Amino acid sequence: MLRHICFCCALMSALLFSSETQAQDFRVQVAAYPDSMPSAYFRDRQVKDIIVSRDQLGIYRYFASKTFNTREEAEVLLRELAAKGFPNSTIIDLAEQRLLCGTDCPYFRPGRMFVKEEGEKAVFFDFGRYSLNPEGKTTLDEVAQTLRANPKYTLQIFGHTDAIGSAEANVKLATNRARAVRNYLVEKGIRADRMFVKVFGESRPVADNVDRSSSDEGVDLPENRKMNRRVALLFLDESGKIVGKTNASK
Repeated sequence: MLRHICFCCALMSALLFSSETQAQDFRVQVAAYPDSMPSAYFRDRQVKDIIVSRDQLGIYRYFASKTFNTREEAEVLLRELAAKGFPNSTIIDLAEQRLLCGTDCPYFRPGRMFVKEEGEKAVFFDFGRYSLNPEGKTTLDEVAQTLRANPKYTLQIFGHTDAIGSAEANVKLATNRARAVRNYLVEKGIRADRMFVKVFGESRPVADNVDRSSSDEGVDLPENRKMNRRVALLFLDESGKIVGKTNASK
């Protein structure tokens, strides 16, 4: 059975679903895909009772509904999933996620959760700009190296902005940022048909641009806005699965 939950603190809802005791501290993420998968996809592989959530990159995450008291118990399911065609399944430490949710980290803020893939890269931009800075170029050099070392990989490119300005202007700005990233990689010898661009503008922030917890008007969060002015990058393997750890030296 495939159950959908909305994305309002979606990761935590998925991770804590049916986990009513502190003892159950581990859950397994079965898979993550850039597109929604039908329930038959999992059913045909003999994987049942799946919870699905969607993060702010638009990535669909599929979790086993069962939680576990120990990591060793979760590892049993991990091995079973690998045998059924899900070698990239991962164990989520719920206690660690609870702790992270209590911090001011821009990736884990109360009421808005963001899942950063282990293999994800990000390029950040100055306010209102889409030109690449030296740090961004260094990141993209690493991305190009990974793509050259893994010729069957493709790359998802997600363009984002903060929420200053009109939504229409921010879509245009996010588009230019994503194109700047793609064009730089093309110049580094990566074929354009290995890269796929999605543009979200201001609609999918990784962190709140304004803190409204103390007043309706809210307090501006400039450090968070910096995190939102980004292009996020995800590697996909030849089967379309998100690559976790990638190591170009292997």
